[in-house]
Amino acid sequence: IDIFTISVPNFWAVFCLFLAGIPCITDCVMAEIEKLGQKYRVALRIAKDPRFDRLPCTHKGTYADDCLVQRVTQHKCYIVATVDRDLKRRIRKIPGVPIMYLSNHRYNIERMPDDYGAPRF
Repeated sequence: IDIFTISVPNFWAVFCLFLAGIPCITDCVMAEIEKLGQKYRVALRIAKDPRFDRLPCTHKGTYADDCLVQRVTQHKCYIVATVDRDLKRRIRKIPGVPIMYLSNHRYNIERMPDDYGAPRF
């Protein structure tokens, strides 16, 4: 998960996210949040919540976005949550990987078209 500009009014939406699935965070993303310092202390506290599954990374020195793109390319079982435009652009190129983002104080999930490899239900 890469959405870390969560405001207090969106707290319940985040709480519902915990009920709908298992939020995960990679070691690379966690390290990037820790490097950002005091400004992102709330994001760090949320990311350290025990309800998040911590996904270990075997590589060293990889940029968090590269780590996420590599992981979802190998395992298309994730929804990538981000507000980063460049990361969204990169994830859209991977067939079958939905993107969750924040827009107008609402959470949205961008579904991939069926002809791009999205699973059919």
